[in-house]
Amino acid sequence: MIASRILRAASSASTIASASAGASSLARSKVSTHLTGLAVHPNPLPALVETYQSTLSLLETLPAQSVYRQACAALTQNRLDLVKRLDTPANKDKTADVEETINEVEQAIDAGQIEEVLIQAQDELKLAAKMLEWKSHEPLEVTPNPGQWSYFDMAEEAGEGDH
Repeated sequence: MIASRILRAASSASTIASASAGASSLARSKVSTHLTGLAVHPNPLPALVETYQSTLSLLETLPAQSVYRQACAALTQNRLDLVKRLDTPANKDKTADVEETINEVEQAIDAGQIEEVLIQAQDELKLAAKMLEWKSHEPLEVTPNPGQWSYFDMAEEAGEGDH
């Protein structure tokens, strides 16, 4: 319930931030992503920063020992730091500088075009809300059977183990 409210608030804040930032920003020179159904985002870096910040805020509601929180927060914080480091005020003056900055962010993150990275970030925000809703950090309700989580030993599979 709380995760849904946080997610809705983050989503509307992200929409408002990207819309207002897009209205005042320079037009992008990129006209197509060349991916069917994926339009060029008018101002992706502020939207990406907002999404990463929303994800980090939501992750803080999970217990600190949660493996998902630790892994997701580390990745998200790393990417947020990259975007903030590369998206300096000096780069926001000209359209060419904006495109160059976006290309630098794409190369640094190395996960596709900036529009794809933004979709990934939005999906991670949604997943974080679901993980909170599902309470995946809590202990199992039913104790697993002995050996249920034991997997095959590679040496045994290769025929090198005891028979």
